[in-house]
Amino acid sequence: ITMPNKAAEPEEEEVEPGTVPEPPSLAWTDMTLPEIKEFMQISSPEDALKFIAAKFKLEDYETNAQSSIMVDLYLWILTFAKDVGFNEEKASAAFTIIKQTHEFAVNGRKSLQQTFEKFRSMVLSHSLTGVPDSVVLFTPEDVKLITGYVTQTYMQHFRLYQYCHHHAQDLDCHSACLFV
Repeated sequence: ITMPNKAAEPEEEEVEPGTVPEPPSLAWTDMTLPEIKEFMQISSPEDALKFIAAKFKLEDYETNAQSSIMVDLYLWILTFAKDVGFNEEKASAAFTIIKQTHEFAVNGRKSLQQTFEKFRSMVLSHSLTGVPDSVVLFTPEDVKLITGYVTQTYMQHFRLYQYCHHHAQDLDCHSACLFV
């Protein structure tokens, strides 16, 4: 007796950990594990800028003011995560939370209160136990650090980020040579 040939069922492809987000977590959404590890090893500011610019296709940051602002925002988020000692997963999630907060703020010109509430809900969804659609990633101390960082940096310049996003900016370049 011969069995009829069945079409081979497609096998589910093995996914390397840290490369695909696993909802409800935002970790690995914008920065994968290998990318975060690579950034954490960078020691020169110039290399960090080049890494961010290449990753997010903002290579024109030296001549385009809006790209420059985004490179600066992304660089400081990752530098903050590195400075406070976040592991790769926390750094990736924090990056995406702040990036999505910014996108929420500038798309539709949301108010400061609406934007902070969006940020707050994303952080809490990564720090509460027993809540549907949440994952425990951040400790209470992490939440305090992230919230402090965002309120002292992004929220302090909230209107400026919105203005720069919606209005074309001219870039003035000045250079000076100093002989010592």
